[in-house]
Amino acid sequence: MKRVSSPVIGLSGIAALMLLGGCAKSTEDGNAANNGTAAVTTVENIEEPDAVGAAGNDVGGLPTDDWVGRWTGPEGLFLDIQPSPDGKPGHYAIANKDNLDRQADYDGVAEGSTIRFVRDGKDLAIRPGKGDETGFKYLAGKQDCLIIAPGQEGYCR
Repeated sequence: MKRVSSPVIGLSGIAALMLLGGCAKSTEDGNAANNGTAAVTTVENIEEPDAVGAAGNDVGGLPTDDWVGRWTGPEGLFLDIQPSPDGKPGHYAIANKDNLDRQADYDGVAEGSTIRFVRDGKDLAIRPGKGDETGFKYLAGKQDCLIIAPGQEGYCR
């Protein structure tokens, strides 16, 4: 007499089969396919849709995001704008040497087409401009500049 054995699947085996069944991926025509690839998930930033995501993927961006980097002035003066370490869109870490005796760091926040920050208790705005607006002969004629105080303080690339 031939004995036929049937496989016995316990509760753990049933749970494993159920988990594997959830791995199927839907294709464009609606059929399920288990091809071993993960589904792509799109996440939108609902609170700030025009911001740059934490991973740096552009989802609209701010005009001030183009200002990230180092800008130079005369006699070793500079303005260095970086994304804020907290990763908040529209927030910047600013390093600035605005005169020969001082270099300091500031927190900046985008406001329209400017970046606002406080230095010496004064609310200042960084805005785009031309080298002639800086008041410095060294920057005259340059086209890609940022101005803090027209005729007194500006930096160019």
